[in-house]
Amino acid sequence: MTTNFTPLDRYIGLSDRAVHDEAALNEALALFAADATVQIGPEPAHGSEAIAAFYHAHFADHAEMKHFWNTTVLDDGTLRAEWVCAARKTDGSLITVAGVEHATLDAQGLISHLRNEFTRLPG
Repeated sequence: MTTNFTPLDRYIGLSDRAVHDEAALNEALALFAADATVQIGPEPAHGSEAIAAFYHAHFADHAEMKHFWNTTVLDDGTLRAEWVCAARKTDGSLITVAGVEHATLDAQGLISHLRNEFTRLPG
């Protein structure tokens, strides 16, 4: 089943604005449980402070970005989003990147685990 109203959809959609909008970044961070784990880079970020530091550094390196994605709710309740992104870095360079994100939600509907698999590395 494909949907557009999950916490994963909100997270990806807010990412485009979070590059230049602190309120959007804070809204995206609020989608994560306090003890969540994010595995996007080589080292996982665990807990609210580490996740906030990761995203602040990530978005500080971008001037703008645009994502397109499709999210599926799997039979076990986990979320899977295939996504693509085009972005302009702060140095003016252009990149494209794509991947598949997997999210597990806790009992409150917050993201407790987010893992990304790149299908196209940034470049």
